[in-house]
Amino acid sequence: MVRLIRSARGALIAVVLALLVAAPAAAAQPTRTVHSPSPVGHYPAGTGCEFDVTAYRSGRTANTVFSDGREVVETHYLDYTMVNDANGKTFVINFVHHEVDRYDAANDVIHGRSSGDTIFTFVPGDVGPDGATVDHIFSIYAKGTVTYVIDGTSFATLAISIQGSYTDICAALS
Repeated sequence: MVRLIRSARGALIAVVLALLVAAPAAAAQPTRTVHSPSPVGHYPAGTGCEFDVTAYRSGRTANTVFSDGREVVETHYLDYTMVNDANGKTFVINFVHHEVDRYDAANDVIHGRSSGDTIFTFVPGDVGPDGATVDHIFSIYAKGTVTYVIDGTSFATLAISIQGSYTDICAALS
């Protein structure tokens, strides 16, 4: 009889464990979208730099949205070349990064972290990498880890921290 009770208890524990393992699997599956942009992109003055820039690229980006609110972005661009349309200067990178963003509805902000290679654009009113308020549009190429807080409504950069190095793309193309 004791052996039967132990077997029944063991079976009950096995069923409970199976249900605990199955519960997360039954949760909403993430949604992934893979995007391969046009091999040539044009960025008019005021959208990345104060002058027109054309980007030549090959690669893809995968966006995965999870039911808990996280969005994960994986970017793989090889031979990404940016050209100042006015003077022909180029800025060439191989661009691979992993980014995780989480929307904080209580405070209407997005907390994000990107590792690898990141292109980040600042517009007047954003907080820049040096902590000062930006007075002109520019874009940076960062290598390392970038953490940031962005306003959930206006998408203004409220804070940014870079562990690694960064280059002002617009200055490099000037």
